[in-house]
Amino acid sequence: MTAKDTHIGDMPGPAARLMAQHNAGEERPFLSWPVARKEFYQTISVSMLLPLLWGVAVFGFRAAVIILAALAAAGVTHYLLARFTRRGKLLTWNHALAYAMIASGLTAPLLPWYWAPVMGGSLVLLIWIAGLPGKQRFHIALLAPLALTAILLPAGRWPVLVLDHLTIGDIDRSIPAQIYRWPQRSPGRGVDAVLLPRPEQVIQHTLGKIAGDPAGVESRVALRNMFAMNLPSPPTLLLGGVPGRIGTVGIFAIIIAGLYLSYRHILPPDASALFLIAVLVGLIFGPLSPRVLHHEFWQSIGGLWYLPPERSIALLFYEMCSSDFLFASVFILALPGTLPIEPLARKVFLVLAGLTAALLHRIAIPLPPATVALLLLQPIAPALDMLLHRRPWLLD
Repeated sequence: MTAKDTHIGDMPGPAARLMAQHNAGEERPFLSWPVARKEFYQTISVSMLLPLLWGVAVFGFRAAVIILAALAAAGVTHYLLARFTRRGKLLTWNHALAYAMIASGLTAPLLPWYWAPVMGGSLVLLIWIAGLPGKQRFHIALLAPLALTAILLPAGRWPVLVLDHLTIGDIDRSIPAQIYRWPQRSPGRGVDAVLLPRPEQVIQHTLGKIAGDPAGVESRVALRNMFAMNLPSPPTLLLGGVPGRIGTVGIFAIIIAGLYLSYRHILPPDASALFLIAVLVGLIFGPLSPRVLHHEFWQSIGGLWYLPPERSIALLFYEMCSSDFLFASVFILALPGTLPIEPLARKVFLVLAGLTAALLHRIAIPLPPATVALLLLQPIAPALDMLLHRRPWLLD
C-alpha cells in the first residue's frame, strides 16, 4: 500500500498530518503506514488470541470469564457512546477490541470477575474522553488494568492449574506447593491448582539478599537454592506453566504472535529487538536491589558480573522470560502511536524505554515494568520527533 492509497482518517495522528501536508503540496512524507487503521487493530486482535487462549488453558475458566466480561463491557460501552454521543461516533470497534484484549492479557487471573466489566468499560470510556483513534499521545486505556493490578491483587503466591486439569480446573481450588513443580496430576482430592511463587518475585528477593556481596559464599548458596527449589525448569517457563498475568505467561504464543505481526508489517522486528537488547543491557549493568540507594552501591551496580557466568546467563534468561518484557515488545510496540515516527527518534525512545523497564523491574514495582516504561515515555515521542527530525530528501 502506498501513501496515496492510505486514507488520512485511517492513519495515526503524526502520519495523518504528514499526509495532509503532502496533499497540500507542503512537504513530502518519507513514512507511509503499510495498512489502514482498521486492519491494524484487527490484526493486533487476531494476534492476541493465542496468548489469551493459552492463559485460559493454564488458569482455567476464571481467566476466560475475565476476558469475556471485559470484552462484553467494552462492546456495550462502545455501543452506548457511539449511539448516544456525538464524540462517540468517532470511535471504532476494532480499536476498542484491540485495547480490551491487550488489557485482558495484562490482567491477573486472580482478579475478581466482577472487576473485569469495570476494566473493559472504563478503558473505552477513557478512549472516548482523551484518546480517540488517530489522536493517541498516550495509551490511556491501558491504565485501567494497571490500576486494578496495583490496587486489588495480592503480593504472595499465585495459582496455576495442574496438567490434568488444564482449561477445566478452578484456580481457587488450590494448595501451596512445597517446591516449584508443575504437577502432572492433582496433589489432593478436590485440588485443581497449586500456588507457586512468581519467578520475578523469587529473583527479586534473591538479588536483594545477595546485593551486598554477590560473590560471597552465602550468595552462592542462596542462588543454588533458588534454582533448585524456587524456580521452574526452562521448559516449564517457556511452555507457560508459571503463575502470572493471563497473556504474558505463554512465551511461545507471544513469539508466534510477534512473527505474525511482523509478517503483516504491523510490528517492526528491529524495534522489538532493540527494545529487548536495551532491557538486557539494563539488567546486566543495573542495580540488583532497591537497597543500592542506601547500601552497597558499587557492589550492586552491575552485580551480575560478580557471579559465575553460568549463573548470570541463567538469571538473565529467567528475568527476560518471566516478566512482561516479551509481551510489551510485541503488543505494546505494535499499537499505533507508541513509537516516534523519525528513525533516530525511534531508536532513542526504544533504548530509553528498555533501560527504564529494566530499572523498574529491579526495584520491584507492583506493575508490569515494560508496559509501564513504554507508557511513561510515550508522551515524549512527539518531542523526540521534533528534536531528531530527518530531512527525507534534498531540496531542489
